[in-house]
Amino acid sequence: MSGYVGSKRSSSLVSFDEGTIGSGVVFPAGHVIQVVYAESTTATSITSTTQGSGTSTGLSATITPVSSSNKFFISYVGSFYLARHGAPAVSVEIYDGTSVVATENGNWGIYINGDGDEYDNQWKYPFQAFITPSGSGAITYTVRAWKQGNGVTAQINSRLSTLTIMEIQQ
Repeated sequence: MSGYVGSKRSSSLVSFDEGTIGSGVVFPAGHVIQVVYAESTTATSITSTTQGSGTSTGLSATITPVSSSNKFFISYVGSFYLARHGAPAVSVEIYDGTSVVATENGNWGIYINGDGDEYDNQWKYPFQAFITPSGSGAITYTVRAWKQGNGVTAQINSRLSTLTIMEIQQ
């Protein structure tokens, strides 16, 4: 493999030393085109009790698709605290500024079938979705949540929540 590492190749498409790829390159289907990542440790109270109009968890990321025919793979891992309550629950949705593009479809992401004697309910909540971008310009995706029961807090005690969006070539 000499010539690939530590030396500049004379190719009009690839320049390894500069880390650039020419504009004429077409990636095969399934290739990750770009990745954006966001994280939050800011405690945020969830007040909404209605799917479709959740409370922002304080976590969002902006991505501009290379092609509107590509797909986005969205991966969220949220940290939640559910206060003492009989049958507390929380669920999330991904909102693109206009509409909800991914959700649990009416189901709770975290649900505790309890009688109210439970306390200190702290959970990591994984959520993934594979969606089509809603346009070709910059899109900001926000993680929102809604609850059942008493207080629900995202990122309580500075616990980390993350959002990763990958554009996948189609």
